[in-house]
Amino acid sequence: MQKADKRFLEKIRRKVADAVRDYGLIRPGDRILVALSGGKDSTVLLDALHNRMHSLGIPYTLAAATVDLTDVGYAIDTDKLKAFCEERDIPLTILKDDMKITEGPKHPCFYCAWNRRRLLFQYADASGFGKVAFGHNRDDAVETFLMNMIYHAEGSAFPAKLDMFGGRLQIIRPLLYVSNAEAERYVSLIGYEPVPYNCPYARDNDREKFRNLLRTLHGIHPRAGERIFEAMHRIRPEYLPRREKSD
Repeated sequence: MQKADKRFLEKIRRKVADAVRDYGLIRPGDRILVALSGGKDSTVLLDALHNRMHSLGIPYTLAAATVDLTDVGYAIDTDKLKAFCEERDIPLTILKDDMKITEGPKHPCFYCAWNRRRLLFQYADASGFGKVAFGHNRDDAVETFLMNMIYHAEGSAFPAKLDMFGGRLQIIRPLLYVSNAEAERYVSLIGYEPVPYNCPYARDNDREKFRNLLRTLHGIHPRAGERIFEAMHRIRPEYLPRREKSD
C-alpha cells in the first residue's frame, strides 16, 4: 500500500476518533453494537472502531448485528459479512424478520427502516449492549438537514448521540466527520467491496432526491457538504428573523 493511502486511512480513523471525543460517544467499559449492513459506511465504522480499540488499547466491547429482512426485494450476502467480522474477531449476529414492508400507507422505506431499528434495539437491549452505533456519515446529516428544512420547515437533522428507552440504550454516530467520498475510498483501500444494494425502492424515495441535490451543491462549491455541516454548529439566532408572537 502506498504511503499516501496509509496516511489517508489514518486520517479517516482520526476523524472517527475526533467525533468520538468531540461528542463524547464512547467511554471505557462500553458495550457497543454496530449496525452492519455490509455497505461502505457501516463497514468503515466497524473497521475504524475496531482499529481504535486495538491501537489505543481502549477497553470497550465491540460486536455487530445485521438485519436480514425477507421482503425488501434483494438478498444480503451474509457470508461476506461473516468473513469480514471473523478477520477482525468481531462477533456477528444475523437478525431475520419476514414482516411485510409493502403493506401500509407509507413508503416501503419507512417500514423497512422502522423494522430494522426495532430488531436492532430489541437485540441490543436483550443482550446487554448499552450503545448502538450507526454509520450515518456527514453527507447523510446534511441531506437530512435539507430535507427537514424543505419538508418540515425546521432546522434539524439527527444528533451524534441520542438516549432511548429512558437512557437504557443510546444511539451513537461516530462517522459524522467522514464524507461519502471518503468512505468510498476507505473501503477500497482496505480491500473490501461493499455488499450490492439493489433495493427496488431506493430510486423512488426522498433521500435519493436530496442526495442528488447535495451533488448539485457540490458543483457550486466543492466543500458545500462540509460547510453546511459546520453551519449546524454555528447557528446565530441574532441574525435570523424572530417573530414577536407565535400562534
